[in-house]
Amino acid sequence: MSTGLWYAGGILIGYLLGNINTAAIIARCKGFDIRSKGSGNAGASNAFVTMGKGAAAATALVDILKAFLPVFLLRHVIPVSEACAHLPAVTGVCVILGHMFPFWMQFRGGKGFASLLGLIFGLSWQFLLICLGILGVILFVTRYIALASITCVAALPVFWFITTGDVFETVLFAGIAVIIISKHIQNIKRIANGTEIPLGSKKKTAAETDDAKE
Repeated sequence: MSTGLWYAGGILIGYLLGNINTAAIIARCKGFDIRSKGSGNAGASNAFVTMGKGAAAATALVDILKAFLPVFLLRHVIPVSEACAHLPAVTGVCVILGHMFPFWMQFRGGKGFASLLGLIFGLSWQFLLICLGILGVILFVTRYIALASITCVAALPVFWFITTGDVFETVLFAGIAVIIISKHIQNIKRIANGTEIPLGSKKKTAAETDDAKE
């Protein structure tokens, strides 16, 4: 199969996998649109608020796995030619785009962070551990999930360039990082003006779940 067909297949399959939005599917089975309740975000955090721990856990797991599995398989299982060296990264980014902009949800999906963790896991389990460490430290110090998530997102292209020197993939990851961070503009504004609800607060508001956990 030609290089162009490999990439076309990776882009299409990645995007369609990203369209599997577990939070939205479970909510529809329960008779409502998850974007109409809680924070309005179609991700794990809003699934927790609107449907409970089970729905949130299922959502987070699927959102991570749908990015991890194709990246891992393309890197370690499926025989791909050297001409398609960027295929795992491209496919993983397309999964995230499919999650954030699913065609069947009028392109209004989740924020993409859980799927980004899946991509990172498929690329480098070492950097995944670094991300988890960043999340832990920032959550401990600030209790802002959005801030912790944004920091991990911004660190990916920096880490990738330092460790691989791959300019194409660094630019690709920088691009998806900008898109994910743009989904958190309201969180950033609330953190700046002191109205963002920290993790663990007993106060129940929509802003509490408008974070980056997809």
